[in-house]
Amino acid sequence: MENNLSKQPILIELDLECREEHYSRAEAWFKNVQFTQASFRQLLEDTVPKIEEPHIKDYLSTMLAEAIEHESKAEDLFRIIGRKPSAIRTTLGDFLGKSREVWADVIALAGGAKGPWQDLQQLYVSNLNSMSAFAVAEQLGLALGIPRILDVTFGVVAEKSTSQLLLQECALEMCSKSILYKQPF
Repeated sequence: MENNLSKQPILIELDLECREEHYSRAEAWFKNVQFTQASFRQLLEDTVPKIEEPHIKDYLSTMLAEAIEHESKAEDLFRIIGRKPSAIRTTLGDFLGKSREVWADVIALAGGAKGPWQDLQQLYVSNLNSMSAFAVAEQLGLALGIPRILDVTFGVVAEKSTSQLLLQECALEMCSKSILYKQPF
């Protein structure tokens, strides 16, 4: 068999300094994961009590329990690389969640929606942001060769994908009631 070096993989050993730099860059992204997840959880916490329709309230309550768990998993990402989670990012995420709520009210006022429909629409966008952040963290885990990161992110991305479909369905199901009939749900 011919030994062609151009077709064989080449492994380059990385020194500790390079590895730590990669961890620092991953840590910066993990702060984004933590931030977007805290924002989603905060918006969800504020939305659940506004919903009267039992099926949607149940879906959102289940999502809230998952969101709290996902927030914990976002913090686990830091520990995997030997770093500490950011308390500031959680606080900023809470603030962003509250500001999304205000933005939702502005959108509702401009569009003539009534009830919590606009909150569902903001949850849809916020969950997508968080799901995308976890998906990037998953790719970082692959690039860094750390399977434990995938153990955290893979399940979260799958659950958030399901939540995304439910949020879309709930928002679309309730939009006409909210806009045309000016009724809460």
